Amino acid sequence: MPKVRIVTDSTADLPRELVQQYGITVVPLKVFFGSECFVDGVDLSAAEFFSRLAASRELPTTSQPSPTEFVEYYRPLIDEGADIVSIHISAQMSGTLQSAQLARTMLNYDGLEVIDSRTVSVVLGMVVLAAARAAQAGRSRAEVVALVQDIIANHRVYFMVDTLEYLQRGGRIGKAQAFLGTILNVKPLCTIVDGVIHPYEKVRGRKKAINRLVQLMAEQCQDSGPLYCFMTHGNDPGGLKSLQDLVREKLNCPEMAYSQMGAVVGTHVGPGVVGLAVCPYKYLQW
Repeated sequence: MPKVRIVTDSTADLPRELVQQYGITVVPLKVFFGSECFVDGVDLSAAEFFSRLAASRELPTTSQPSPTEFVEYYRPLIDEGADIVSIHISAQMSGTLQSAQLARTMLNYDGLEVIDSRTVSVVLGMVVLAAARAAQAGRSRAEVVALVQDIIANHRVYFMVDTLEYLQRGGRIGKAQAFLGTILNVKPLCTIVDGVIHPYEKVRGRKKAINRLVQLMAEQCQDSGPLYCFMTHGNDPGGLKSLQDLVREKLNCPEMAYSQMGAVVGTHVGPGVVGLAVCPYKYLQW
């Protein structure tokens, strides 16, 4: 049975140590500050990005990898005879998936499966990590694909943004929704449904908003058994620490992972994000 290799893109926001530990291939997107181009996670770290974002008068822009770039990342895996499961940011949010699909057509390789995660960042990272663990444990491509589809259908994610301004400026939500989030120190909570970011509710103050993230998970996952919890932040380590403490207290999470949101996702949500994704822990046990 061919070895299964996992490919994703840089919007998964996976910590480098996990990428290396599980042999995950990450295809980077690009970020532009004016005429300057940076390769996400390669020549622009998350910390450097948020520092630049704070100093920039104009919102940076992002760009997906080309099909040719995907071919360059796929070819060494094909040469080693591996099956490939390539899992990417929602097609509703980026053209990255389309580039991967075009690369598959160019290569005409039957052992390559391209999957729309219908999500991004912390959830995409969680899905990719589960797939990589299963692949490392010797599961077949079909088994890994089935696992990925199960997590896509059986996860929950909520995140707090400091402001809806960045989502609105990037065309992810309407102006009216963004305006409502700017008044009275309201912190919008968002989720992702069918590949699209949706405002979920509004909470006054950051501390209450972070509490509410965990409360929502506790209410909605009370019958789910042990959970795998993946947390992220956008230049807010204090917010991440508060979230960690609450998760340990309120949720049944035998194992947790943490990440810092990278430049591409950070462009569209802005600084100050704190997010939590969970799925049944059984999907991560191999």
